[in-house]
Amino acid sequence: MTVGSLFSGVGGFDLGFQQTGFEIKWQVEIDPFCRSVLERHFPNAKRCEDVKQCGSGNLQRVDVICAGVP
Repeated sequence: MTVGSLFSGVGGFDLGFQQTGFEIKWQVEIDPFCRSVLERHFPNAKRCEDVKQCGSGNLQRVDVICAGVP
């Protein structure tokens, strides 16, 4: 199963999903420091900076969407 992550932060939700066998396909996070952490821990996930510029045109379909809503 696949996961997309909105407002990812440093990837706490993502890590939990990954540890249970899910594949993280994409992450959306505006903070540069958080994105650098995500890049190290989830090198195969696509990353976007601004949630306002993401959608079906540039993010692939996933089975689950998680969000660390601010």
